[in-house]
Amino acid sequence: MASAHSELVAVACNRTAHALDTTHCVAAFGAGNYVALYRPNNSVFATLRGHTDRVNCVRFVSEHVLVSGSADGTARVWTNDDGWRCTHVLEGHEGPIVALASLHVGSGMVTVTAATDGTMRVYEYETAGEEESVAAQQVISVGAHTALDVALAHVPGFSSESDAGSDAGSAIMLATGSTDGRVHIYTRHTGEFTRAVSLEGHEDWVTSVSFQRVSSSLANTSATSHWRSGDVVLASGSQDKHVRLWRIWRTQNTTVAGDADRRAAQALLDASAPGSELALRPREHEFTTQSGQFAAASDAVLEGHEAWVHSVSWGCGELVTAGADGVTLVWAGDEEGVWATRARLGADAGLLGARMGDVGVVAWSINGSLHAWTHEGDAWTPRAAPTGHFGAVRDACWSTDGEYLLTVSADQTARVWAHKNEWHEVARPQIHGYDMQCAAFVPASETESEKMLQYVAGAEEKVVRVFNATQAFASGNTASALTAAVPALGLTNKAVVASNETFPDDRYAVRRTHADIAQMDSTSNSVLLDAQLRHTLWPEADKLYGHPYEIYAIAASSSVVATSCRASSERHACIRLYWTHNWQPAGTLAAHLLTVTRMQFSPDEKYLLSASRDRSWALFERTQEDVPYKLVHHQIKAHARIVWDVAWSHDSMFFATASRDKSVKLWNVDALGDAPVTLAFPGPVTSVAFAHMLSEGRYVMAA
Repeated sequence: MASAHSELVAVACNRTAHALDTTHCVAAFGAGNYVALYRPNNSVFATLRGHTDRVNCVRFVSEHVLVSGSADGTARVWTNDDGWRCTHVLEGHEGPIVALASLHVGSGMVTVTAATDGTMRVYEYETAGEEESVAAQQVISVGAHTALDVALAHVPGFSSESDAGSDAGSAIMLATGSTDGRVHIYTRHTGEFTRAVSLEGHEDWVTSVSFQRVSSSLANTSATSHWRSGDVVLASGSQDKHVRLWRIWRTQNTTVAGDADRRAAQALLDASAPGSELALRPREHEFTTQSGQFAAASDAVLEGHEAWVHSVSWGCGELVTAGADGVTLVWAGDEEGVWATRARLGADAGLLGARMGDVGVVAWSINGSLHAWTHEGDAWTPRAAPTGHFGAVRDACWSTDGEYLLTVSADQTARVWAHKNEWHEVARPQIHGYDMQCAAFVPASETESEKMLQYVAGAEEKVVRVFNATQAFASGNTASALTAAVPALGLTNKAVVASNETFPDDRYAVRRTHADIAQMDSTSNSVLLDAQLRHTLWPEADKLYGHPYEIYAIAASSSVVATSCRASSERHACIRLYWTHNWQPAGTLAAHLLTVTRMQFSPDEKYLLSASRDRSWALFERTQEDVPYKLVHHQIKAHARIVWDVAWSHDSMFFATASRDKSVKLWNVDALGDAPVTLAFPGPVTSVAFAHMLSEGRYVMAA
């Protein structure tokens, strides 16, 4: 029996501020409705399925426990016990979950989720032997504002080793960043969370909060020498472009309401007295809980970002921040008593977040791309990270030799993938202004010993575009351009050639006199970074016109390209043909009443098969006339619903049609009048394909 395994998982990170987290040598991020896991070797090794809507936030509780929150209003607890699996589903929210936090408490775990329904929910996870249970403990209303982030920590003075089994071990703090510009601190001893204090200072929405417990190694600089082991430091980031540090510590003295204000006023008078050497200190917010008395005060204000701060997080004893200015900053206290940036790591787009761990720093941007850096000595070195489309993948096709895979997406990009020890993205030949819809490689004919790699693509526009590979993909073919560029005020990928070279078609050539043209070797083992992939455009060779509406489907043979567009009438549901040797029109084919959803040439190029929204398929046969194909069979009402896809067997003897009616039908070319073989499926079938060879004498089909 035929078997299959995953070779490549290419997906972008969801574009939310809390979509990624790291632990040890593994990173997890939201990828559509899934949670993707990857290691520093640049490969996604697992995807966790369960959510029914976009995953907005991901948090590791430990190396083997992960919690994810989704726009479907649920959070899921995943455990790694010889494989990741969902062990609990946390329900109750009536809106998308936008942030969550989890913390081990005793032998259990506390999870807090924040959603757009104006509430935060607290869940208690307990274990008793082999029994596990999860219960919703509390609903916290945040009123008219929304909690944009939440963080949990044990109260100051808690020792994870000595207090884990005591009442002190259950005393925890909850911090929330809110749209009211405040950081709210809640405390809990053994009952429910109650609000203890609200920290003011930010002038805009507080987008991110993160706790860090002070250790002796963290309090070893002049900037942190006043921190005591056991204190808790809270970092908060805001849309006011600032990051603030708040120190929270346990106090010993007893106070009554108003004492803190009176002491602050007295300190102001003392400091303003002539000859006073007293320094002004930030106001101390004192609060009392069942666990004791505590104080919180502003400790530092960090300025370095030029736009909104989307993320703050502690890792390896350092603070990492990321903002809409496209910069990741690593902060540390210096010997002069101030906080300064130890590293400034840039990206080419606004960042939504960053995390530091054993794998280095991983950041994600507003276009879903991941950026990674490793720390080697005093230098930070960029390294490759998983890449993928951040919009729906609309089409995928193989080059004739199977060496390259081309994908196009609603994210307005076309991407080429190749196997270099592992599968990686090697080029981004087209970055378009419209959502991409379809694409097809143009195969070489039997008389062509070597053909330039070429593909045609359609987007939500009326034009089909033809692209030629650069020299890096053309096996040294000097007829190819070195690379391509989009001129200022231009919309077309222009070929780039050196000043001392000639190019066959100067209509599209842009000459470069500088020596900075870097020819990327597609056969090397190096993996390109996301920023480099943006400079791997392919030159546009031609444009094909004729359709009155947006392009919907494309098919290519060695001599003819077939295209279709969106259509609501028979007049516009035609198939247009173009010769590949000169890209001139070769005629039109009529059969369908509505949009032609898919076309495919048979492997021997004798037939062209098409399917349509009108629930029919049509078969066209090759001729020697001016129009290279003619209609030989039109199967009306072939399915009960829309026909989404068609596929040919490798020997051109059979073809399959896939439909929304939850079936795939197999047809014999030599007996089209016979009833087809029908395969039933549990849901609508959107895609179908045959293997390119027999397996143990049998046809293999995937749907």
